[in-house]
Amino acid sequence: MRTLILTGPESEDQKAISRALKQAFTARGDSCLVAGALALLGQHVPLSQARAMEQEALKTPRAFAFLSAGSSFLREHKRRSLVYEVNAKYAEHLATLLREGEFDAVLCLHRYPAEAVSFLRKTITFSARCCYLSCDYACVPFLEETTLDHYLIPHEELTSAYEKRGIPVKKIVPAGIPVPGDWFPTEEKADARALLNLPQATPCILVPFAEDAASAVSAILLQMKGDEVRICVLAPDGAPPKSPFVARFAGDVRVSVLAPEDPFSRYLAACDVIFTLPSGAVTTLAALSGKPLVHLPSSDVWQRQTAQFFSSRGLSLAGNGESESALLALTLAKDETLKSDMRNKMQLSRMQSAAPRVVRFLHEGRL
Repeated sequence: MRTLILTGPESEDQKAISRALKQAFTARGDSCLVAGALALLGQHVPLSQARAMEQEALKTPRAFAFLSAGSSFLREHKRRSLVYEVNAKYAEHLATLLREGEFDAVLCLHRYPAEAVSFLRKTITFSARCCYLSCDYACVPFLEETTLDHYLIPHEELTSAYEKRGIPVKKIVPAGIPVPGDWFPTEEKADARALLNLPQATPCILVPFAEDAASAVSAILLQMKGDEVRICVLAPDGAPPKSPFVARFAGDVRVSVLAPEDPFSRYLAACDVIFTLPSGAVTTLAALSGKPLVHLPSSDVWQRQTAQFFSSRGLSLAGNGESESALLALTLAKDETLKSDMRNKMQLSRMQSAAPRVVRFLHEGRL
């Protein structure tokens, strides 16, 4: 099987989910191609078009109505808008890829490519089965206006929300959210801490992703009394030599910046609590790994819905602001009863490791 994976905005979440799918397809002996929105605009994209894609097109529902409506979307003086030009170029390059790529399946990880594929189905002929795969525990508006074959959703409890939105129930497939296999911990906590030079008896909080990692770490430090907790953080700049982020916390024994050579799974094994943005991949990983979870506030509406989905079921905690969330993370890290209760709820939540299930569904029609 040959599969095309279409992503939306550049984000760690989209990268992680597409990588998890690629791992699963490769394990099955299949080939797949991952194509981002900006990549499909071609080489040497003008900065104005890149900004139009990132700031307008990807965030605009019904984006491809621009192409269907044609001249009604022309601006004054008969000049087309940048969004029109971006959509047209994206659709042209995607059409070429679909015609010449001989794909058996197309997976859309964002509403924008889902709209594009639905639009192109009216104008060109290709035989690939087309699916939308949700990367958040949310139901995206206007998705019902797309015409794909299947809609792979994160959890069975979201089925009714998609059905109410107008998606035919026979097309809804509760598959879960794919998580890279190398993220899952394979070491015991004591072994991981020894390798990372972390104290065995001190609670540890992992901060993998944040809109402002330095601010998230500082919020925890401000709530701390002494060195009661260790913080492990993934450097947003990749921790290169002379990294400003690393330099900011150098000398503070309470903070360990994740080194690029240390696997993410080792830090996950070592930690007691995850303090993160409510991204679909990391949130799913926490539930599957039984790691107590506190969500940071997010500016992304779909991530906020993910946080609501989890916190309303006792699968995570979330404060009204960064400081309140940091205090919740500290409290959870030191309270064995709270952690045990959340782990028990995670075990009962029926979360799924989705990547192999998605591949099996595309091959066999079953999860």
